[in-house]
Amino acid sequence: MKKRIISVLLATVFALSVIGCGTKDTKEQDAYRQYGITCMESGKYEDAVKAFQNALGESIGHIGEKELDICFYKAKAQALDGKTKDALATYNAIIKYNKDARAYYLRGDLYMDMGEEKKGRADFESAVQQGKKNYEIYIGIYESLSRHEKKDEGQKYLSAAMEIKGDKPEDELYKGRISYLLGENKDAISYLEKAKEHKQMLASYYLGLAYDANGDSDKAKKCIAEYIKSGVATSYDLYELGMQEMQDGNYKNALTYFNSGLELEKVPNKQNLMKSAIAAYEYSGDFDSAKKMMKEYLKAYPDDEEAKHENTFLETR
Repeated sequence: MKKRIISVLLATVFALSVIGCGTKDTKEQDAYRQYGITCMESGKYEDAVKAFQNALGESIGHIGEKELDICFYKAKAQALDGKTKDALATYNAIIKYNKDARAYYLRGDLYMDMGEEKKGRADFESAVQQGKKNYEIYIGIYESLSRHEKKDEGQKYLSAAMEIKGDKPEDELYKGRISYLLGENKDAISYLEKAKEHKQMLASYYLGLAYDANGDSDKAKKCIAEYIKSGVATSYDLYELGMQEMQDGNYKNALTYFNSGLELEKVPNKQNLMKSAIAAYEYSGDFDSAKKMMKEYLKAYPDDEEAKHENTFLETR
């Protein structure tokens, strides 16, 4: 039965041949995969899908962790490219192959985006059943439901995640993060300080958020600075920090976060960071820097009509 499912997965979704034996040079597969990721970071989603398909083509009748990873990238690129049915087909194939909790969650999120809430909720329940001790699944479901204006429903998943048994540093990190999302900032600080003592550097990021929410801005700034220096900062985290500063009117601080994110080796949200940095430069009155970055932005994303309109305004400054 398992072999038949592998054949279906490869033949119907990835258009790979399951006939033959042997393996190809994995360098080719890695190169296609990396090119696909680069295309995604540049907003070239159709090219990304093709690259991931080529990467999968380097596998002959074999599905391992690497192939599944590429499948997830492919589904994400398909969704971002507006090919919802194709993305669903990819998630369907992954689920048929191994009932992956992450695939259930992501397919559920896609259903929620499509307005098919019943299917979305069913997938969320399946995701939890398959990943009962996976904190990321619970958090992801919460974020999806919150994005679809169902925060109260999402918080139930967070509360369920707090019941996961474990006292390792990673457990303290996740429970601190979840406590923060639930608005329980004192509990969050307690968990996260313990996690930080055990060298969980990501704890500094969430400590910064928790201290800020608890009214201690000095400690918050110190923790965020530690996080940035730690080398584990992601472009997504730095984007969120920058947007918080934008909302508070601290445009120079926002630029520090946006530009720090753009300087990282991996920047999958480069487009959002650049657009936000341009806005921050404008609000801070630095139109020369705004013009310079806008020029770089339009070179990377020439089809952004909104940016073209904004560039017309900048040229008058």
